[in-house]
Amino acid sequence: MQLTECFKILQVEPGAPWQVIKKSYYSLAKSLHPDINPQSPNAESQFKEINQAFQVLRLHFSSSDEKALVKVETKTWSFFLQRIARNPKLQKWKGDCAAYLCQLDTRVFQLNVYKKIHVSTSTAQSGASIYLKAGSEKFEIKVPSGSWNQMSLSIPGKGEPSLFSKRRGDLILNLQTPRMELVSKGASCFSYDMTIDKARIGSVMTLNSSEGPIKFVLPRNTVNGQTFCLKSRADSENKHVLTVRLN
Repeated sequence: MQLTECFKILQVEPGAPWQVIKKSYYSLAKSLHPDINPQSPNAESQFKEINQAFQVLRLHFSSSDEKALVKVETKTWSFFLQRIARNPKLQKWKGDCAAYLCQLDTRVFQLNVYKKIHVSTSTAQSGASIYLKAGSEKFEIKVPSGSWNQMSLSIPGKGEPSLFSKRRGDLILNLQTPRMELVSKGASCFSYDMTIDKARIGSVMTLNSSEGPIKFVLPRNTVNGQTFCLKSRADSENKHVLTVRLN
């Protein structure tokens, strides 16, 4: 098939640029496709003819000019993709998706490890460093001063490894402080009943002790049976143990 005949079949001027040829070919292919014209007996032959003409011209234009055109198109797409990557909304969406996948990974595969550890009252009050062993790994845990019974400590990256990424879950430690140890030291014991909703949001509370009212902040997400060791003054030797009971 001659080039002049190919130009004529594709209904373009001889020597037309490649972009014009492609546009004309796509338009003809859409209108002459056999599936679109099932009633036309010549639709299939015409469709094959424009395909053959297009392939001949495609080989003809596979020269330096066509390669340069493809290079320009590639640069255009590269620039367009870079503009998209710099879009702050897309960056935020990417970060949100990554955070959601991390949460899904943690929830589905239970990467977090929960463990109870028993500490003395003096350790909980003054704070100290303790050493734990998880498998073949040993690490140091710093218990902050003023800790309370059933307080949770989160150690990032010490949980189970993920099957789909390099991240690891967290090690959640639940501090257990013996209540009898506090009582044996002459502490006054109190109990306070409250609703679960109030314990979840936390609040400022007042304990009426023998030394007068003691104001303290009940932390958020307080659990049932959690105990707090309170003092009316920093230099006071009297301790007041408050146990929270949820209903």
